[in-house]
Amino acid sequence: MLHWILIILRARWLLAFLWVALAAGSVWLLPDLNFRFNLAKMLRGNDAQVSEIEQFYARFPPSDGHAMVTATSPDTLTINKLRSAEQWAENFRALPEVKRVISPGPLLNLNLDGLTLDQKAQINESGDEPLVFNDTPRMTAFRGTLVSRDVKSVALYLIRENGISTRQFHAAVESVDAPPWENAVIRVVGAELLLDRMSDTLGSNFRMLLLFECLAILLVIPVFMRSLRRAYLPFLVAFSALIFYLALFVLAGQEFGAMHLAGPGLILVIGLADAIHLQQKFDDARAKGKNVEEALQIMFRSVGQACVLTSLTTACGFLSLMIAPHEEIYEFGLWCAIGVATAFLTVIIFLPLALTFSPGKGSPARVQTLIRPRSLRRAAIPVTGLLVILSAGVYRTQLDSSLDRELPESVDVVRNANWFAEHFRGLDRIEVDLRADLLNREVVELVEEMRVEFEDFHGISGSQSYVDAFRYTLGPAAVESKNGPKIREAALGSGDDFPIHLLTRELDRACIVFYRTRDFGTERFEIFRDRIRDYEGQLPEGNSLKLTGWFPMFYDSTMLISRTMLLSLACSLSVITLILVIAFRSVKLGLLCLVPNAIPLLVVAGISGWMGEPLHLGILIVFSVGLGLAVDDTIHLIVRFHQLQKERPSACRRELMDEAIVSTGFAIVLTSAVLLVCSICFLGSSFTTMRGIGLTLGIVAVAALLADLIILPWLIEKFDRRTPRSSSASL
Repeated sequence: MLHWILIILRARWLLAFLWVALAAGSVWLLPDLNFRFNLAKMLRGNDAQVSEIEQFYARFPPSDGHAMVTATSPDTLTINKLRSAEQWAENFRALPEVKRVISPGPLLNLNLDGLTLDQKAQINESGDEPLVFNDTPRMTAFRGTLVSRDVKSVALYLIRENGISTRQFHAAVESVDAPPWENAVIRVVGAELLLDRMSDTLGSNFRMLLLFECLAILLVIPVFMRSLRRAYLPFLVAFSALIFYLALFVLAGQEFGAMHLAGPGLILVIGLADAIHLQQKFDDARAKGKNVEEALQIMFRSVGQACVLTSLTTACGFLSLMIAPHEEIYEFGLWCAIGVATAFLTVIIFLPLALTFSPGKGSPARVQTLIRPRSLRRAAIPVTGLLVILSAGVYRTQLDSSLDRELPESVDVVRNANWFAEHFRGLDRIEVDLRADLLNREVVELVEEMRVEFEDFHGISGSQSYVDAFRYTLGPAAVESKNGPKIREAALGSGDDFPIHLLTRELDRACIVFYRTRDFGTERFEIFRDRIRDYEGQLPEGNSLKLTGWFPMFYDSTMLISRTMLLSLACSLSVITLILVIAFRSVKLGLLCLVPNAIPLLVVAGISGWMGEPLHLGILIVFSVGLGLAVDDTIHLIVRFHQLQKERPSACRRELMDEAIVSTGFAIVLTSAVLLVCSICFLGSSFTTMRGIGLTLGIVAVAALLADLIILPWLIEKFDRRTPRSSSASL
């Protein structure tokens, strides 16, 4: 380390130029940072399952449009408004980006008692009378598809032309602004549109969160410091680490996903924490009359080991996430570990350099007035009791795999999607693969029974099956005849008219589609899945019925991910404890350090249990982040305690711990305050999960601070009672 200090002192202008050049180059790369919101990357490496699902969709291509455009009337629809909607559809058919438009035209031409609806209106009515749906299967088939359930809206299903990008397609669709009738409310919805808008929202959220976090830190730090130099020099170095990290992200060709939103704030806080601890020791040394070189040596001797250990343990914690079979979590763990390494190297290299240019006058931190060990010791029992009560809620926690937590309800495109699910069938499909003789009466009755049951199932907004195609094409007698359906392929049409999205031409395999709403959570999905299995047991021997498609895979994979992340968290705690045992040469001290690191996680899980909030990916991400930050404070406190033991082996253990708390407590309180402020910034995010992460991070910050400054010293005094000299030897 002495050689490094000499290099800094002798080549500081060259290093300063390198710092500025790297920072400028990183800022230049930032506009190339790509944002994406992709819920499809839920499995990593399960190629067999993905291939099976792709083959299913190749056999039964979804018939829903790439975008749905709806027009809503203040009153019930009329025949005249349906005619206007059909004319409106011609505007979309004229777009070169649109291949096909499914419109309400077939409803106007629906033959009822020898006349179509359009003909009846021309003969008997003016066309302005409210549209009335009767109970005939052919007419009810349009309700919830092309006409809303409340009969106030119509929907056009638009198919994208081959070779046209989704953004081109959506831009063209949204360019048609002529409504079909006066006062019509126009909405454009679609899964692809939703993902595109979420990517845009992700980028704006990233910039907003980063700006708020930086401003909050710049406002909070001066409250604790005596000078602008002490306040902003650590921030400058930590911010440099952040832009270096983002530049590496761009150079590696990575895309910024929803889970990565927590990464930049984490890197900023970790870099800031190390920089504050280092600068505090440097300023303390300068206050004692040391020159710059001597102050740098004291700084590295006092805090250098702790910075190495904090970076190592935090990186190990994030690397443990790489065992999760989830591409998003895998990349999050890998890149957070890279970010921790980037922050460490940036602080170790450029903070000493910055201190040589701005060494200050050496005024010590105001720690004595902020940190009172005696008061902290008195609070040990009540604080421990409070944390135990909060942690006791762990037994009530449940895992949740709902993907909809990622979607912000405040964004128009999400609100439109929710509205579409309420008034039409919805966007999200759950497919069931049926392999059986489709004309067998038992099979037909079973499919009908499923449809009737799930009509009232909470979270299911509609369904489609081959039996509906029978009923619509051939009439009720085709399904309800005494001897079962009598059907030939020709009866359903040929070529493009055949419903290949619902059944095969051999009539031996079918796709049954259910549409779900956003409140179709994990518990509902498991009930739904079990009912499908029950129905499979009622099929004739040799037939099968099972859930398939992307949606069930997402649920299964995220539940697996949640369990794997809990396993990786246990691995992280084990590895971190082992590192501390080796570093401090004491098994007992390493195990005692495990307690304050686990407490914040237990508190978060316990509060989730008491509040009835299930553990989901967002909270599990915070577990990893919170563990890394809690370990940092623990290591800084114990390393200082260890150093004081070596310096004064005959001193009282309580006296040494009090001095360690006073010495490091200021920086620990400051970094915890910064983390708390950063977590508050997350509450302004559009994403529900990110707001949850902000709330959870705030709980982690407070619980970790209490555990490190109150519970850990109390534990060491109570359970590590050896004579000072023996203790020194063991440590």
